[in-house]
Amino acid sequence: MRIFLQTTRLLGAIVISFGLLAVLAGTALAAPLHAKVTDSNPKAGSTIAQPPTTITVTAAENMKPGAENSNLFVYGPSGDLINQGDATVGLNDPNHMSVKIKPEKNGVYVVRWTTVSADDNDPDQGAFTFTVDSTASAVSANANGTQATSPSTAGNTGTPLWTSVVVGLVALLAGFGGGYGLARRSGKPGIADTTSKDGFSTQK
Repeated sequence: MRIFLQTTRLLGAIVISFGLLAVLAGTALAAPLHAKVTDSNPKAGSTIAQPPTTITVTAAENMKPGAENSNLFVYGPSGDLINQGDATVGLNDPNHMSVKIKPEKNGVYVVRWTTVSADDNDPDQGAFTFTVDSTASAVSANANGTQATSPSTAGNTGTPLWTSVVVGLVALLAGFGGGYGLARRSGKPGIADTTSKDGFSTQK
């Protein structure tokens, strides 16, 4: 009888434990992404043949408009801020934000973004880079006639020293490696400390 009671209690404890684990796992999976940037044009970490005139990012949630809330800061290979005004959150698609830039020469461009979620007012921030190399065969047409980018195999593109320094600092502060250097939701912008599988850095 004692063995039966002990076995019953053990099974009950196991069932309760699995139930708690399921609840905790469900809570973690349901955690909101807030206004984390999930995509961009040009793609983060990509090499393109022609410098863009507009930078666009897509967030996981709708963004709160206004430069004091959500904005983009783009730096060209010269190290200068090349924004032509503040970024604009889409009126009909508020999870998209874009800014016009004054294109520069070949080299690495740095894009820093800040967002505030329109749903819960949580702030986010992060950064990523892309490279312009007109000498590389980085752009190819697919069957539909649209353009697709691929990493360049060309050598030195004349990137100035400042870019390496800025990229290194962005990597250190935003925590990105390779692809997107985009920060996860945080109550207060801080130093990122992990990088997820999709290349997005996270911060606490």
